[in-house]
Amino acid sequence: MGHSPSIAQLSAKQTAFNDYLKTLESQLHQKAAGTEKALQDLITNTYKTDGRHHQVYIKGQKTEFMLSSDWSMDNVKKIIDAIGKAMFGNSKDMPNGINMEAETEKMGAAIKGMANLELYMTSKVFDVLSGAIQSFGSSSSLTYNTELKTEPLGNGFRLFAAISADSFKSTEFFNSDSISEYMYTFEVQFSEQEASLQASIEIAKLYEDQITAFVQKSEDLLSQLENDRLNPVQYRSLADVYQKMIEGARAKLKALETSPQSHAVISM
Repeated sequence: MGHSPSIAQLSAKQTAFNDYLKTLESQLHQKAAGTEKALQDLITNTYKTDGRHHQVYIKGQKTEFMLSSDWSMDNVKKIIDAIGKAMFGNSKDMPNGINMEAETEKMGAAIKGMANLELYMTSKVFDVLSGAIQSFGSSSSLTYNTELKTEPLGNGFRLFAAISADSFKSTEFFNSDSISEYMYTFEVQFSEQEASLQASIEIAKLYEDQITAFVQKSEDLLSQLENDRLNPVQYRSLADVYQKMIEGARAKLKALETSPQSHAVISM
């Protein structure tokens, strides 16, 4: 389980609080049991139409607890970045609860062809997960909600995710604050047929398009704040992450300008 700092402090000092979190986690698992089955159905139906063979590459489940007064997506971004580093061979450390299957020859070749796209892919995954969370509304008004997402990541890889959320109050541990719980269940699937069917796009253009999309997303966040869809804490946390991803993509573009790989193509 991942915890925001104040929750981590409580967890380190109180056995009763840890038991409380375990109870909340168990309750959300029970509520979301149907959603996890729906995720598997989505995976099956996505590939069944064209009879495409597919295999799981990465799968896992993580739970995040956040206080409404200390809401942050930093832990989620760190988990996604760690998965990206493991996927591209820059680290052997995979977050707890996340499993990576052995690469096939075709899968390894597809990953090698995406050497310059680690930042692009991890930012895209974060955008999918955070987008679902934004649709749930502010942490102070959050009720049980769930959403399924699928998004192509390129070269035959596709993200499937189920995001479930709920909020709770406890006078035993908090005063007027509420605690929000988010559970992410996801799989990254690989299909050789999908890789061959997808169009070729220049790597540099992928980053250019992503920058444009994230600038628009940053503007949308401000609109959501003004319309009370996000509270100020949520807005600042998300705005900071998107700004860092924009800066990272711009830096990558600049580096690609002097590299022959900037003209390389990737199957999308």
